[in-house]
Amino acid sequence: MTPLPEFFISYPWWTVLIIIAVALIYAGVLYIKNPLNKLNNTVSTFLFVLRFIVVTILLLLLLSPVIKTKKKQLEKPIVILGIDNSQSILLVDDSLYYTDTLVNKIDNLRQKLLKNNTVDTYLFGNNVTESENPDFTDNISNYSDFFNMVKQNYTGLNVAAVILFGDGIINSGIDAASAASNISFPVFTVALGDTIQAKDAKIESVRYNSIAYTGDIFPMEINIEAHMLKGTKAKLKLLDNNSLIVSKSIIINSDDYRSTIDFNLKAKKAGKHRFTVLLESNSNEISKTNNTKNIFVDFIDSRQKILILAYAPHPDVGAIKQSLLRNKNYSVKVSYISNFTGDVGDYDLVILHQIPAIKNSGTKILKQLNKLKIPTLFVLAKNSNLPMFNKYFKGLNIISSVGSHVAAQFSFNNSFNYFTIDKEQLQQLSTMPPLSVPLANYKITNNIGIFGWQRVNDITTDFPLILYFNNTKSGVITGEGLFLWRMHDFKKYGNFNAFDDFINKSAMFLIADTDKRHFKVKTEGDYDGYEDIMLNAELYNAAMESVTTPDVSLTLTNEAGEKFQYVFSPYENNYQLNLKKLPIGIYRYYASTTLGDDNFNDSGEFVVKKNELESQNLVANHRLLYEIALSHDGNMYYPKDVNRLFKDITNLDNNKPIIHYEDKFTNINSLIYIMIGIILLLSLEWFLRKYFGNY
Repeated sequence: MTPLPEFFISYPWWTVLIIIAVALIYAGVLYIKNPLNKLNNTVSTFLFVLRFIVVTILLLLLLSPVIKTKKKQLEKPIVILGIDNSQSILLVDDSLYYTDTLVNKIDNLRQKLLKNNTVDTYLFGNNVTESENPDFTDNISNYSDFFNMVKQNYTGLNVAAVILFGDGIINSGIDAASAASNISFPVFTVALGDTIQAKDAKIESVRYNSIAYTGDIFPMEINIEAHMLKGTKAKLKLLDNNSLIVSKSIIINSDDYRSTIDFNLKAKKAGKHRFTVLLESNSNEISKTNNTKNIFVDFIDSRQKILILAYAPHPDVGAIKQSLLRNKNYSVKVSYISNFTGDVGDYDLVILHQIPAIKNSGTKILKQLNKLKIPTLFVLAKNSNLPMFNKYFKGLNIISSVGSHVAAQFSFNNSFNYFTIDKEQLQQLSTMPPLSVPLANYKITNNIGIFGWQRVNDITTDFPLILYFNNTKSGVITGEGLFLWRMHDFKKYGNFNAFDDFINKSAMFLIADTDKRHFKVKTEGDYDGYEDIMLNAELYNAAMESVTTPDVSLTLTNEAGEKFQYVFSPYENNYQLNLKKLPIGIYRYYASTTLGDDNFNDSGEFVVKKNELESQNLVANHRLLYEIALSHDGNMYYPKDVNRLFKDITNLDNNKPIIHYEDKFTNINSLIYIMIGIILLLSLEWFLRKYFGNY
């Protein structure tokens, strides 16, 4: 039942009594006490009432009256359609069914639901987009992004159900069942694809080093699989920049065939090389898109050398070494100061672990590092000689008289700007186990960049845990226990990314010279084939101020030697060029510009890779879809059962509209029919007075 309207005025309610009294007096003087009134009592009384009503209404309008009414709003229940838009849907025998019949089934289901529901349709794969037109072209399958979007955008709304169309094949994001765990409304799934292993030969993986040094022999390990192809033959070929370098014949002797083939190759010409691994088969396979894999190896002439010089064996040393080896540009050597006979001048960065030490100060090494101005990273531990450290590291003094240590966790310094690390990885670093740091007073000089503060007992102190001194390109990690960070990273997140990124960014900052070139082009180096290729360029005048007025041209050359011309566009303080999507391969660029009388140019290369995740696994995972539906009061269906799905959605207890009442305030002064009513009442009064011959 709709609530009755409410009446409000802008003045106290007792003013209404005054208005009524004034209206009574005015009407009474005009018709009751007026000696000129010759009308009979009945007519006079009627006209008195008319005049009283009109005057009362007019006076009430002076009080700015407002009427509040309730407007009924009907909120339809929402049905969320999620469609897996990845390529694996079409990499089956019956791909035409999915692009034609299935799309029509989904559209018919949507149209029927729209009669009683609001239907929001999303495609998910590379990302989640609101769309009703799946084309099954995305390069990855990420179900967790879809469920996260549902939780963020629909929690608290009148959602009847989620309907998910997919094959259950996931190759990106977190576990779909975990991502959907906090969704509070029913989830129904429609199982696509085929769970039966079909005839298929594929390159399952290629293990290789992404960098090799000219003249070296580097290994390549190729893992191949073949299913339901017993008794057939295949040939594995390896091409370098489209030139065949080696091949091997294969006899498939089982229906579940697996084999690992090793090649030892020599790195010859410096530069990026595209190796194509090709598995040729004459069999009638379900798909041959997974028979080819492209990998890219960078042959370089030299690499930056890093020395880890330690007082004694320590698990932190191994953790740092493993992280640095993730960078293809680093050559890492570990030595102990007691038997080190090399020359620190041969290295681009020296990491000193517990040096200077209490029992071995390493004075000669420290003097040489200081004299040659070699970037140095100090890692302090229980054997560190703090007074000697204070002497050779000019950015920090650690004053301790007790020799004790305290457990301190990492707390990021938001004002740090020497280099950047992903926010998610910084959050991970803040959860790492504590390092054992000296219990001391820490005095910091100028030009120090504090990367992280010491957090003791959940209280962030003003003592540094990790810092860098820009003047001398040196840094300090004030505690030991870094190996626990790397172990924790893998245990909790399944990778070493946060720790490795921190160590490598530290090394890159300390090694890198300030780039004072007046013109440079910046690329990501590697791009996925499904993303737009964005290049940036920077141009500086003699005062190193950014300039964007001159034109910047670029010549792009592909592997076939074809050249393409482009022009950068000014973007904020620099230049930007969108090359759109490019075919896979190696591209070399030459950019040039003129500023005044000076000509500038820059050249380089980048790689466009094909994302082949979708072709690696074509066996649908309907068990996952069933588990998701079962844990959310739903059910799993096949495309032929879409009509039954519609009936089940319609019969859901929570598939009901919600009625809301919206307050609507109307100023009575603005109502035209109030004005018309007043005019009609005055006209009636005037007519009756004239009709009965009164004044």
